[in-house]
Amino acid sequence: MSQEKLEQMGDRLKQIIERFDETGRNHYMLRNFDDYLFTRRHLDRLITMVDLLLPHCGKDTRMADLGSNIIFPYLVKLQSDLQSCDGIARTLKQSERFIFREDGTTSIQPFRYPYTEPEEESGITVPLIHCDLSKDKLHYEDDSLDVLTCYETLEHLRFDPMNLMEEANRVLKPGGLFMLTTPNANSISNLKRMVHFESPNFYPPYIRNMDCIEHVKEYSIKEIRVLFESAGFEIETLETFNHVVTEDFNHYEAYQIDYIDTNDNSLRELREQDKKLERGLLNLLEQEDPSSSRYRGDYILVFARKASKVKDRYCFPIYERFAL
Repeated sequence: MSQEKLEQMGDRLKQIIERFDETGRNHYMLRNFDDYLFTRRHLDRLITMVDLLLPHCGKDTRMADLGSNIIFPYLVKLQSDLQSCDGIARTLKQSERFIFREDGTTSIQPFRYPYTEPEEESGITVPLIHCDLSKDKLHYEDDSLDVLTCYETLEHLRFDPMNLMEEANRVLKPGGLFMLTTPNANSISNLKRMVHFESPNFYPPYIRNMDCIEHVKEYSIKEIRVLFESAGFEIETLETFNHVVTEDFNHYEAYQIDYIDTNDNSLRELREQDKKLERGLLNLLEQEDPSSSRYRGDYILVFARKASKVKDRYCFPIYERFAL
């Protein structure tokens, strides 16, 4: 997809969100979405994922998105003519049916899966199905889906990440595509944080009033390989990429710098020092091993195909070798 097309998609999404009615603005999955996507600069990443996925979306494609956000299945439906695209999330007490109308209004109704009643309203309908991906079975038959996507969700699972991988294997058809992104524990950003005696995590803070930390575990490149291969997937693409950086927001800086109290001169000086540190670290890595500077982006991106049944349900080192 051309850069112009990507920008048009972003502008369209902004317009739609600006026109959300009270139903959409006040819903758990959509409220504060403007801040999440635009102030925190996640929109570019989201649209890039749509762009990478679209070549795999034909008329007969059945897919589901595991935990990314209700907006992602909406964008996929907006840009393709695939047969079905559901959202899966544990954030709701019951499954719901979202209707995004052209005029920006929304309709949100409870429903039972599978939904078989005829469409009654015009617009793009996205079923959002309640499911705890670290515990529950997915609401699909064996070998029934062509594509699964899972963006920035794996790191939030509190109990059993192989439950997600095992269920992905079960519901995908042989050769079915599993596309996943997750923060990279081996990133150059994390190495820089360690040099500064900071937490080597992409998202380290606790959430006020929730008594929890959002990123339960951030995965290394080796751990991602182990997860996919143990779950019976053959990896086609394994690479890393960086968060979009703008003048007013840099995710690496977000938990190191208080933008309100930082003036332009001090911020410029901090960024110059940071670039120098990054160059030094990359040079050191390449001296030790020319290949060790690979896979240092902020995010891990995986394209994998279902190749066999699950090989190792409790794979080491994701799990202890012994049961307590």
